[in-house]
Parts: sequence; C-alpha cells; structure tokens
Amino acid sequence: MDLLRWRSIAGDLGSGDGGIMGKNSNISWTDHTWNPWQGCKKVSAGCKNCYMFRDKARYGQDPEIVIRSKPATFNKPMTWKDPAMVFVCSWSDFFIEEADAWRDDAWEIIRNSPQLIFQILTKRPERIIEHLPFGWGDGYPNVWMGVTAENQEMADLRIPILLGVPAVKRFLSCEPMLGPIHLAQHFWTSGIHWVIVGGESGPECREMNKHWAGVTRIQCEEAGVPFFMKQMSGNTKAEREAIPEDLMIRRFPA
Repeated sequence: MDLLRWRSIAGDLGSGDGGIMGKNSNISWTDHTWNPWQGCKKVSAGCKNCYMFRDKARYGQDPEIVIRSKPATFNKPMTWKDPAMVFVCSWSDFFIEEADAWRDDAWEIIRNSPQLIFQILTKRPERIIEHLPFGWGDGYPNVWMGVTAENQEMADLRIPILLGVPAVKRFLSCEPMLGPIHLAQHFWTSGIHWVIVGGESGPECREMNKHWAGVTRIQCEEAGVPFFMKQMSGNTKAEREAIPEDLMIRRFPA
C-alpha cells in the first residue's frame, strides 16, 4: 500500500497520526524534518514567538543569520529509503532570499528522492514561481506546496498566490491561529487539498479560541478538504494536547 493511501486511512480514524517507523520529528503531521539551511527573518504576526528564534538564542547563535547546514544534514533525505513525509525548513523558510544560492542543490535532492513526500511550507509565496526548478511543469509528484495563514489578513494575501502555483497538492497551515479565519471564499477553486490548524506554544504563547478552529473545521468539512488539528495553544504539553473531542480530527489528503 502506498504511503498516501496508508496515511489517508489512518487519518480517517480520527486521532490517528498515521506515523511510520523511523519518524524523527515530533510534529504530528509529518515523519521527518529536514533543514538544508537555518536562520530566518520575521515577516508577519505569526513569527512573533517563533521557536527557532528562542532555540538559536539558547545556543548562543544569531537566528537572523541564514546559514547552509553541514553536508550530513543537507544531504539527509538521501539516507531515508522508506516512504515518508518530510517537512522542509522547520528552522527557516525554503524560499528565503538568503538561500537562493543553495536552493538548486536542495531541489536536486528532492527530485532524486521520489519515495519521500516533501511538505514545503512558506511565508514567502511571492517568491515561489521565480524559484521553481527546471522541469517543474505541473509540479513534482512528491512535493506539496503550502503557505502559513495565521490570520485573515495573511490568508487573503497568501492563499491566492499559492493557488497560482502549479502543484500536485496545496495546503494551509493556520498555525499559530491568531484569530477567526474564513476560508470558504478560497475553496471554490478546489485548489486547497489540506488544512492544518494549531495554537501557539511557548512561554509567551497567544491563546487560540477553540471556536476559531471549530469554524475552520466546519468549512473544511463543507468543502471536502481534509482537516488536521495539530494542537491547542499552551506552554505545557498537557495544555497543547487538551484538544476538544469535536476538534480531534487528523486527516491527510488522499
């Protein structure tokens, strides 16, 4: 059974994450994280309490300096032989300008790893089109392209740009969800294939109202778009995992 179908069946069970052996990521909607480069610059409200900035500061590093990761990390996907989902650039942005010189090397790894599904999530969708690889066509079959939509402003700005990008799957990450987000106006094109919702974590996290997530869940159900509830807001694991029963839905695209 291929990974996508296996994932879809697991997700339809409700709270099942559909994880596979070898998972190296604590992020519930992926199996691996891959950071070919590290460091970023804040561009919108969702970046305010970014965990990467906290962690880099703890290590005594400047989080705004974008660096290429060492070869063992940069080439890591080449060691993953089993089918898996890979979240790209959890400590940066795949389309950040400072990484332009390295991106072709990353695309080459992606192209040569057909057993992996690369989930590319960006806050810079305006840079996608000009930085797609040669031979992209209608999209690499193993790449899902997504944007962060933490509030209505960013949803209205970024989603139309994403819909203009050729891709086999397009997804939204409404995390950290900072207010109610009405997505119905963006669904009529049937160009969004997955929506992730989550609250903010960390000591200064901003609270996510469960009703905001509930509205998004209903809109997804009405549009036939898989909904994945990652977490509530909170500084502790218990707070983040206190997901109301009606929101405990974790589905993947089929």
